[in-house]
Amino acid sequence: MNKGIVDAPLRDVITEILSKKGMSINGLFKELERKGIKIHRLTLTGYLIALRDMGVLKEQDIKPAKVFSIAPSKKRDFYQIIGEKARNISEENASDICLYVLFRIMNRPIFLRELNRAGVGMPRNYRKVVGDERKKALEIVAGAGITVPRNNSAFVPGDESYEEEFNQIVIDLISESYNIRTLAARPVQQKIID
Repeated sequence: MNKGIVDAPLRDVITEILSKKGMSINGLFKELERKGIKIHRLTLTGYLIALRDMGVLKEQDIKPAKVFSIAPSKKRDFYQIIGEKARNISEENASDICLYVLFRIMNRPIFLRELNRAGVGMPRNYRKVVGDERKKALEIVAGAGITVPRNNSAFVPGDESYEEEFNQIVIDLISESYNIRTLAARPVQQKIID
């Protein structure tokens, strides 16, 4: 497959095209060619079927063609997304990264219930919050409709900084929310020559 002038993953290009409207394989093939992407029609068909099987696309049989469009997403909540991104960065430090990111974004102590929703465990690098600071955080969380047990601990990050990881996660969130991955330059990988 020749990517031509487009330097983006094929999946991103296809989902961008199909986000506007559903298309037949033939219509999508022509649109990809117009964008400078050369791919065999059978390869494209197989790729679309794989994306359908993964739940990214949905397929409708509208005679005489099969029409592909973006599948409705299984909505993950904010906590799950942050937890997943933290685990992708470091499985070992995921709970500390998640605590740091949530704290920086929400500007308040984070409850263990919230970390559990993110799918991470108890952080190792934290300061436990009690008293009025915890009470104010609890009021905010309760106001947002999240039930937190009375004995649920609240935390703020400890001394270790995860600023680089925070920046990476925020950039990912913005890129995904506004579908700008195709506009961003790819990081250059450097080879070390002995």
